[in-house]
Amino acid sequence: MTTVLLWGNRWWLPHHPLPIPFSHPAQAADQLAAAWSDPNRTIRLIYQPDDLDSVPVQCPNGNRSTLTCALAEDHPVMVHPGHVWSYEPILPMGDGFGTLLHYEATPGLYALVHRLREHGFTISSVWPMITWLNGLPPDLSPSGAMTICALHTDRFCLYRQSTGGTRAFRAGHSGDILKAVSSHLADLPTHVETEFVLFVSTDDALVESLITQIPVDDRQILGVLSLTGSLAKAVPLGPKHPAQLLPPVPVITAPKLLSVISGACLLIALGLSVTPAINWWNQQANRRAQAQEKQTLLATVGTDAIDPLPWDQFVSRLTTSLPAEVVLTTIQADRQGFELDGGIANGSSGANLALWQQSLQGQGAPWNLAAETYGASAFKVKGRWQ
Repeated sequence: MTTVLLWGNRWWLPHHPLPIPFSHPAQAADQLAAAWSDPNRTIRLIYQPDDLDSVPVQCPNGNRSTLTCALAEDHPVMVHPGHVWSYEPILPMGDGFGTLLHYEATPGLYALVHRLREHGFTISSVWPMITWLNGLPPDLSPSGAMTICALHTDRFCLYRQSTGGTRAFRAGHSGDILKAVSSHLADLPTHVETEFVLFVSTDDALVESLITQIPVDDRQILGVLSLTGSLAKAVPLGPKHPAQLLPPVPVITAPKLLSVISGACLLIALGLSVTPAINWWNQQANRRAQAQEKQTLLATVGTDAIDPLPWDQFVSRLTTSLPAEVVLTTIQADRQGFELDGGIANGSSGANLALWQQSLQGQGAPWNLAAETYGASAFKVKGRWQ
């Protein structure tokens, strides 16, 4: 696996002294693919476009869902399906807790990942740049206060954590970069014993010029690393770290889909009415009692017996061809056949529904369909096993 960095309008690769530029975000994946020579295309993506924001926030000490409820009013992009967001580990802050919230001001990551996958890349994870930078120092400073500053000729990315645990992020591009960074680090020389700095740069001369503007004590400098050399380091970022911008999607296999969809429909029904829920639980209790009575009989059935009905083929064809605008609300199946109820998203023509019904029947399907569409957006599909 190779760690690559998208920073502003350039790609940076391990041990490649020159970046790979692109003029527009839509061209980023194409430019990386054109320059990529390694047959292994599994990458860990460090993602820092100019419109990825990282802001300190007070928050409850909870999980992603808790933060959504608490912060979405002030940061509505958290509930926008096109934007990605994540957060740093939650730490005590004053009388409560706080974190750094990362989010896209303009959506772009999903499109980038999609295009990279079209070029044959496998993206193992995606991280904000400051999360990756924070993993570079081998150890925390003696006081816990740390500044990590990434420098290029036309941009910078800076992460600071004070002795009290307060975290801050600064970034900029264009203009006088060294002047901007020196203003952010102006108080660094006054904390010789407590605050330390690590520089990550595309050119050591940039750091030398910066130090002439802020007379940092040599004892405060933990090191000066090259950006491309740092990308080659095995920086540990675990799968449960909350800052990952593209969390892994749980895999639901085709045979499990019926149970998943039926369970979702059941939860909706339970939420709509208490009385039906009580009736349902009573029915389940009766069914369990009946199942217990038949347990001896069922035990006599050979475990290697083959079910003649094509369950796997049915579920596989159902899941691989379902259009995005078609929603299944109920799936019922027995030894005679099956029924599918669902709807079509508003504004859809229904053409894809017809194509889906055709593909569901398809050549060689061991069942027959009788489909009936009624109303503007609802349908029922019935089938019988052959």
